[in-house]
Amino acid sequence: MARPDDPTLRAAAPGEAIPGGYRLRFAGPGGVVSLDVARSGVVVVGRGEDADARLDEPSISRRHAQFVVGETLQIEDLGSANGTRVRDHDVAPGERCDVQSGDVVSFGDVLCSVQGPARGERARLLRPHAYFEARLEDECARAAGTSKGFAVIQVQVGVGAPTAFEAELVAAVRPVDVVALYAPGTYEVLAPGATPAEADGFAMFLRSRLGRTVPRFESRVACWPRDGRTPHRLLGAVRDARCPAVDDGVVVADPAMQRLHATIAKIAAGTVNVLLLGETGTGKEVFAALVHRRSSRSAKPYVRINCAAFTDSLVESELFGHEKGAFTGAIAAKPGLLESAEGGTVFLDEVGELSPATQAKLLRVLEDREVRRVGALKGRAVDVRVVAATNRDPDVEIAAGRFRADLFYRLNGFALTIPPLRERVAEIAPLAQRFADHARQQAGGVGRVEVTAEAIAVLEGYRWPGNVRELRNVMERALLLAGDEPITSEHLPVERLYAAQRPTPSTAPAAAAGDDDERGRIIAVLEECAGNQTRAAERLGLTRRQLVWRLERYGLPRPRR
Repeated sequence: MARPDDPTLRAAAPGEAIPGGYRLRFAGPGGVVSLDVARSGVVVVGRGEDADARLDEPSISRRHAQFVVGETLQIEDLGSANGTRVRDHDVAPGERCDVQSGDVVSFGDVLCSVQGPARGERARLLRPHAYFEARLEDECARAAGTSKGFAVIQVQVGVGAPTAFEAELVAAVRPVDVVALYAPGTYEVLAPGATPAEADGFAMFLRSRLGRTVPRFESRVACWPRDGRTPHRLLGAVRDARCPAVDDGVVVADPAMQRLHATIAKIAAGTVNVLLLGETGTGKEVFAALVHRRSSRSAKPYVRINCAAFTDSLVESELFGHEKGAFTGAIAAKPGLLESAEGGTVFLDEVGELSPATQAKLLRVLEDREVRRVGALKGRAVDVRVVAATNRDPDVEIAAGRFRADLFYRLNGFALTIPPLRERVAEIAPLAQRFADHARQQAGGVGRVEVTAEAIAVLEGYRWPGNVRELRNVMERALLLAGDEPITSEHLPVERLYAAQRPTPSTAPAAAAGDDDERGRIIAVLEECAGNQTRAAERLGLTRRQLVWRLERYGLPRPRR
């Protein structure tokens, strides 16, 4: 990358900022360049010698785009071959799009992060949900490396809240927090470093400060790692607190799932422990509840514990209980979850997260059929059936020494692997319909939600890394956006769904019927448009990202100019 010596655009010295200006940080295959933009003017980004911000990269056009700096910062595409994109929007040639501090603008293969105004003039912005999701992924990765948690807070105030509420909400958070619009009347806050107690206190503060200005005020809190370690798990935890899972009328449309349910009907009547395997969000907790409900223990307690949500000392106290005075704060004796489930079923979710010491104590309980409370001298007989679940590969964990083989054999009375949602496409449409209908009922509405065939096609083309939990979250948000109207692709996060489409016979690398025709048509249109992807995508009736995806699918080179 190259940069000119220009009074409007110059290298950013460490710790320096131009008052009232913006800092542009370009990152591409050739390296990283940070530049400061003055309070007003036009900055042309391109590969040509006359560009203000010269980026010597093949994916950049000679005059690719320009930043227009005034009261606001705007980006304009200058007819580039590989397009300009900000947030979830492809900028059309000649169109000017507002750019905010914290946004990432893509020019071909080069990304530009925008920072500003300068320190001391921090812009307080309400972010889109896509930006919130990206920051949440970053925060999960950071927390996994530092073990310092954070919180996600969702606030519902109802449609029709005064516009001033948004400004008040943004003003109420800390400078490091992120506030985003989830859907009309629903907001979300990412609070880095916040403990569960701090997050609960902040939610109460918001209610006391802002609750009187809106039709209604509801807040829900999810914390890392207590409620989950992934974005899908945390967002699902916030939603689960507000809207219980759909347990009745379980959808069974896929042949593999039909066989799985038939197997559960047989083993539920027995007494063996059950081990549920599968990716996060596949519905292991639903199957654990099914095992209990279809067993002879259904009239007895069903107790669930998320093993990843507690520290080693706390999970031991929760599982096995403690005696009075066993540790600081143990002011009274307390039975553990194993005791409280006497005669019933205990569901150990994410059992692979237990420490080796806790695994050894759990193994002793399963072998001796008695539990010893923390601080107790004698054990207590206990009769429980254990259903355990993990998204880890037990063979890998045992080989790595992270999971005891003897405990695995005790839990693995019968192992069931739940296939991911991408392998049971036949269930996507009925599950989406059920989640949408259920969300409408929870909101006080009646009647069946119309989900268009176009929306279903988009849903069925996605790989669903978050599985059923992610689908439920997507449909709930789509209903909020659609209101009383049918749910269409416009109400779905189509850019994210298109960006990771599920391979199918029609989208696999091997050519299928009709692929050659489409490939030839794309080549012809690109030639007519002189390699300009944005114009070619418009001619083909596609977004630029869809066009790029098809170029990769057919092994076609991306045009350079």
